[in-house]
Amino acid sequence: MASFVKKVPMATRKQIAANRRNALKSTGPRTDRGKSFSRLNGLTHGLRTQPGMLSAESLNELIQIRGEYLESWQPQSREQVRLVARMACAHWQQLSCQRAETRFLSDTSHTEAARLRAIEAFSQRQGRFQRAFTKAFEEYLRSA
Repeated sequence: MASFVKKVPMATRKQIAANRRNALKSTGPRTDRGKSFSRLNGLTHGLRTQPGMLSAESLNELIQIRGEYLESWQPQSREQVRLVARMACAHWQQLSCQRAETRFLSDTSHTEAARLRAIEAFSQRQGRFQRAFTKAFEEYLRSA
């Protein structure tokens, strides 16, 4: 039987030593442009935050939106409750994404290239949240 796993040779001691010497020379970006790009490496917008990591304010907003959706949609089964909760979560994610985008774009220290990359990323996320909402909504309609 043929093996489909490609065997990668281990680095030699000489290669490892050379790699360590080269790593010591790394000082990060030196130009203003490079620094402005690398500053975005740790961009924290809260869009990927795990449920246990939400601030109390965000969690309260999510709970409020979920409650409003459940009251408005009046789900009749456990499956419908799940779908309404998914719609509420997608709505909350869209709102959070819009706020994060507004905060990011109102910061004038970002380069034009960084702003364009961020706009694209926020647009993709908002589209993903909209699709999640639409999918849950369509499933809800089919379950009725």
